[in-house]
Parts: sequence; structure tokens; C-alpha cells
Amino acid sequence: MVSTKRPSFPKENSGVLNFTEVQRYRQTWLWVLLGVSLGTLIFLVFFHTLLSKTPVISWSSAPALLFIGAIWGGIVLLTYKAHLFVQIDDQGIKFQLFPFQWAVHSIDWADIDEMYIRKYDGLAEYGGWGMRYGRKGKAYTISGHSGVQLHLADDQQILIGTQRPAELEELILQLRYQ
Repeated sequence: MVSTKRPSFPKENSGVLNFTEVQRYRQTWLWVLLGVSLGTLIFLVFFHTLLSKTPVISWSSAPALLFIGAIWGGIVLLTYKAHLFVQIDDQGIKFQLFPFQWAVHSIDWADIDEMYIRKYDGLAEYGGWGMRYGRKGKAYTISGHSGVQLHLADDQQILIGTQRPAELEELILQLRYQ
């Protein structure tokens, strides 16, 4: 585990530090779950049609089925468009979990007491992935089990997930020895 303390962070713009990562929900299990829910919806429509006396869906049940279909479509679109943007540069750390955060959040180096890469258990520590609040502070994650843990000067703790922990740990080492 690599750790950095506040005095080792750069104080002026040297232009050499840059880490950018965009994570998306592309886990197979998630898309299988969404596919199964679509299959269930289609099966229910088909089953409803078979049980009714007419070969077409009645107009009284069509709005309900359209509503359920629209909700399912919205969930799929939201899942597909959601992403976690992380950028680390000479000014600090910027992150955004879109569409749950419309603005990019920024943390200056002066506000960070300590940062290090660590393994985490999304379910046990934070109750899942996404924008979460748990015993150990806030978490912004999409998937995986690695993240950069930030301890801020105001005693907040923030975990930001990463799919590239080795690169991020190398950057933290550069920060520590500058």
C-alpha cells in the first residue's frame, strides 16, 4: 500500500501529472439480468395474450404494458449511459458519476491529507456500487474491487473506484517523491 501525506503533493503546475479514466457499467451479469427482465416482460405479454379470448392485447391492458416497457427502457438507457469519470492532474482530483452528479467534483491537493490504493468490497462496505454512503464514508464506484482512498483535511473519507490500480499507484508514487 502506497500512502502520501499532504506535504508531498505538488504545489504548482508542472504539467507532468495526468491520469484519466472513464468506467462504464459493462458487466456481463448486469446485462444478463436486464435481458432476463426483458424476457420476462415479453413472456408476460405473450402469456396475457394467450389467456385472453382475443388474439390481440386488449386496449385496457396496453397502457400498463407500455408503462412497464418504458420503465424498463429507461433503466436500460440509464445503465448504458452511466459512467464514472476520474481525472488526476497537478491541481488535484476531479470525478463525476453521471447521471447522478451533473457537475464534476474537484478536490484540490491541499484538501487531501492522505491517499492510497486499496481493495474494497462494494457490497459489504457500501451496500453496492454507484454513489454510496457507508461506515467508511462516501464511495463512487462502477465495478471492481480497487479504488483510491482519500482522507480529506475535514475528516471526510472518499473512495473512488478504478479499473487501473497499478497505473494509479505509480502516479501516487510520483506524487510522493516529487
